[in-house]
Amino acid sequence: MSRIGVWCGAALALAACTPIVQAPPPEAPPPVLTPVSALASSRWTWLSAQCVDGGLTLDPLGFERTLDSDVRGNRLLLTYDTLFVDPICVSTEVWSLSPVAGGQWWFSPEARVTQPPRAPCGAHEDAARQGVLRMTGDTLEEIHFGSEWCRGFDVRFSYRRTSPQALDAQQLVRRYLAHWNRRDPRAVASLFASEGVLVESLSRSPDGAPVRHEGRANVEAWLADAFATTPWLAMQLTDIDVRSESQATATWRYMDARLAEPVEGRNLFVLAGGEIFATELQLLSSPVPRPQTAP
Repeated sequence: MSRIGVWCGAALALAACTPIVQAPPPEAPPPVLTPVSALASSRWTWLSAQCVDGGLTLDPLGFERTLDSDVRGNRLLLTYDTLFVDPICVSTEVWSLSPVAGGQWWFSPEARVTQPPRAPCGAHEDAARQGVLRMTGDTLEEIHFGSEWCRGFDVRFSYRRTSPQALDAQQLVRRYLAHWNRRDPRAVASLFASEGVLVESLSRSPDGAPVRHEGRANVEAWLADAFATTPWLAMQLTDIDVRSESQATATWRYMDARLAEPVEGRNLFVLAGGEIFATELQLLSSPVPRPQTAP
């Protein structure tokens, strides 16, 4: 046998006896941390949705969604406007996000307003949960752990950044009620024009006439005082009547800790340029105070 044959035989024998060491599989990349500043005053349009255990079919329902994000210190405030065409239903949801360990976020639902009132309008997620935000270029991925959209499995929604657009009449009204229910004077006042006016008869005036709060700062100050007078409140939308792009009326039922029963009321809105130019808050039934308990 030639030297080459001997060498090849030895090499084959060595290869047969030497265990093959496989490289360990690559570790999954860590979550991409989304800088809070990148989500300040931004708008996103829905692209797709998927459950971790399979697809999530929303296109046949005529699903559309926009997401507006704002920064509050180290927290995020996300506002969703969602449309279902079949059956017709629209909703506005507000969620607050706080950072947690591992680059994740704590998602907390804070308000939900639907048209028609009490309509399901998709999965009704009313429990806080952890999740992830990932941003790549102009694409934002939002992952909710244990979502009602996916029967308790994780869901992923993808969005594309778009240019901010003026809110329409119904969006303005729904957000007004949503932020009122959150008792957030800054968010409610931000819907007003800089010289916007809120007229109400709840405050005391010397002549008994409705009180005018003129300018966004004064509207916010009055709301801050009004929200501070009760530990909880709830305003339920009953109808929105949009007469034109500049006029709308919202009727509602209101309840708080000071009342013995809900009160009926409405807001008359004058809108301009995607902002509230003026609104008048009117009570349609007399408030019944809760009896004071003896000390």
